[in-house]
Amino acid sequence: MASDNNQDDFLGLVLPDAGVVELTDCLTEYMTEIELGGLPDIIGQVLDDFIDQAGGMPEDLRDSDAFDVITVNQLAVTLAYQVGRLEGRSPQIVNRLIKEAVEKWEAKPVLEAPDISDKDLRSPKEKVYPRLRRLEYGDAEEDDFYIE
Repeated sequence: MASDNNQDDFLGLVLPDAGVVELTDCLTEYMTEIELGGLPDIIGQVLDDFIDQAGGMPEDLRDSDAFDVITVNQLAVTLAYQVGRLEGRSPQIVNRLIKEAVEKWEAKPVLEAPDISDKDLRSPKEKVYPRLRRLEYGDAEEDDFYIE
């Protein structure tokens, strides 16, 4: 690794599922003053709009699971927002935690295979989600990926 403060050092690497969970927990521990209800309502509306635009809000708000779907998605996007704030305020802490996780869990390159197998689905955080993110937000062609 070139430096403690360069996230480019980690591009193209993925952690195993257990490493992702541990890193998530470590990052969350640094957000000791999270007040999930303390966001300004307008920022909350913006976060909810992100969820809505991404298709994460239920179409039928009367459905028995609608409330659970909304609150789980709100929690996820709120935590993502807080991680972003932490990274903005203390990038050295975030980078140090990532570096420690990469070293402890022996991060590997993102799989480049064009298909996602049933075996890959057993380790989604390592073998599926990063590839789907590259598919959706990277330079990959849409026809490059498919699920068997």
